[in-house]
Amino acid sequence: MNLLFDFYGSLLTQKQAACFTMRFVHDYSLTEIAAHLGNSPQAVVDFLKRAENGLKQYEKHLKLVRKFQEMQSAVENISADLNALIRDNNIGESEKETVCRIKNSVDNLMLI
Repeated sequence: MNLLFDFYGSLLTQKQAACFTMRFVHDYSLTEIAAHLGNSPQAVVDFLKRAENGLKQYEKHLKLVRKFQEMQSAVENISADLNALIRDNNIGESEKETVCRIKNSVDNLMLI
């Protein structure tokens, strides 16, 4: 849910986002959230359910988290393949330097 919130949290209502943040980031109890927002604990439960459902619906339609995870996996595979090439004794130093430059670029992609 936190990854979904990272991608889609700004699309939730202000109260849904606040409840989600207090509950899952700051680990507030329902009572604490209710007191902070001036709502009942049941209202907080409703906000959290709507937030969770909203996040799931955004992912169902947009699939940004799935695409991100697939891209991250592909980049990790590319990085592993490049590491294998760097260790390969059958390629020349010039080729290894080129592979190292490519690997640095791929590693930088992982940081984005």
